[in-house]
Amino acid sequence: MMTEVLLVEDAAFFERVIRRQLTDQHGFNVVSATTCAQARELLDNPDFKPAAALVDLTLPDAPNGEIVDLTIAAGLPTIVFSGRFDDELRRTVLEKGVVDYVLKESPSSLSFLTTLVQRIVANRSIDALVIDDSRADLAVIERRLKAYQLRVHVALSAKQALEMLDGIENLKLVILDHRMPNMDGFEVLKALRQRYGMHQVAVIGLSGQAGPETTARFLKSGANDFISKSSTPEEFMLRLSQNLDMLDRIELLSELAHRDPLTGLSNRRHLFADGDALYRRCRSGQKSVPVAALDIDRFKRVNDTLGHEVGDHLIRYLGQTLTELLPENAFAARLGGDEFCVILPGCPMDEAVSLLNKVRDRLALAPESDPFLKGLGQLTVSVGLSDGDEDNLQNALRVADVRLYDAKNNGRNRIVAR
Repeated sequence: MMTEVLLVEDAAFFERVIRRQLTDQHGFNVVSATTCAQARELLDNPDFKPAAALVDLTLPDAPNGEIVDLTIAAGLPTIVFSGRFDDELRRTVLEKGVVDYVLKESPSSLSFLTTLVQRIVANRSIDALVIDDSRADLAVIERRLKAYQLRVHVALSAKQALEMLDGIENLKLVILDHRMPNMDGFEVLKALRQRYGMHQVAVIGLSGQAGPETTARFLKSGANDFISKSSTPEEFMLRLSQNLDMLDRIELLSELAHRDPLTGLSNRRHLFADGDALYRRCRSGQKSVPVAALDIDRFKRVNDTLGHEVGDHLIRYLGQTLTELLPENAFAARLGGDEFCVILPGCPMDEAVSLLNKVRDRLALAPESDPFLKGLGQLTVSVGLSDGDEDNLQNALRVADVRLYDAKNNGRNRIVAR
C-alpha cells in the first residue's frame, strides 16, 4: 500500500509540480486539497491516515496560516511551503511544532521539500537516543525529534544510556552532550564507537559552551558532527537529516556491494567476509554450524533448451525458496551460476538435513506452482553438507563441495552429509 501525503495548496502550478515529484520520484500517494475546509473534510475521514502534511500558509479560507493548527491538531508532521517570508511569521509557525518552513523560491526548494517528506517517512522506523543531564535541554530536543517522527529514547546520564542500548531496536542516531558528571561525552563516545561504527550510528555532539578545540577533538574521537545548543531548530534538524541521509546512502551502497542482484541473497564476497565471521563465532561458542553446498541438477539443459530467461527465473525461484524456508539466522549466498551456499548457525545436523529436504521438495513442485517454469519436467537439487567441524568457512565449504560431487555422482537429487 502506497504511503499517503496530504497536500494543501491552492496554486495549481505548485500542486502539480509537488504531486509529480512526490509520486514519480518517491512513490507517494498525494491527496490534495485547495482549501482549509477541504483538508478538514479529508482529515475527518478515519480511513485517511497520511504520513505527513504539506501546507501553504495562505489559503482562500485560511489566509493567516490557520491550516497549520488543523494539521498539527490532527497529529501530522507538518511542512509549511509558502511564498511569504516574514521573520515573525516564521517564528510563530515554527513554535507551533512544524517540521520546517520552506520557501517557494527555486527548483531546489521543491527538491528539498520532497526529500524532506521522504526523510520524515523513513524516520518512523529509526530510533534516536538523546543523552543530556539537563532535563530542560532534554525535553526540547526530544520534542524536536518526535516532530521529526523519530522514535526517541532519553537518558539523563551516560550510565543510563549505555544500559539502554541492548533494548533499542534500530538505533541510528545519538545526540550526546559533551559535558556530563561522572562520565563525560568523550568517554561515552568511546564506548559507543567500540560497539557501533561511524557508518552504522551517527553520533552528534552537543554543547552550549564548547569552543572550536572541543569540536575538533570530538570529531577526531569518532563523532559524525557537533552542534551548538544555540543553533536554530532549522539548522539542528538539517544537520540531523544530512547525517541520517549519509547513513542511508552508505547502507544502500553496502547492500549493492553485498547482494546478488538476481536473487537478493548474499554474494560470494559477503559470504567470505560476514559469513566467515559468523562461522568463526559459532565455532568459538561451540555451536553447531552445518554448511551446505547446493546445485540445481542438469541446470545447463534448462539454459540450452529454454533460454537464459527461464534459467534466471529458476535461480530466482531457488533463492526465494531458501529465503522462505530457512530460519532467520541462516546465511544464504549465491556463489555464482546455479551454485548456492547455506550456513545454519546452531542447527543440529538432523534438522539441517530436514530443512534442506524441504528445499528439495519445494523445487520439485516448481513446474506445477510457477507458470513460468511449466514444462521443465522434474526439477531436482543436489546438496553436500558439512557438519561444521572445520576451522573456517572455506574449509567447511570445501568439504560440502566434495559431498555435493558425491551426490551428483550417485544419481543426483539427494543430500550427502557424511
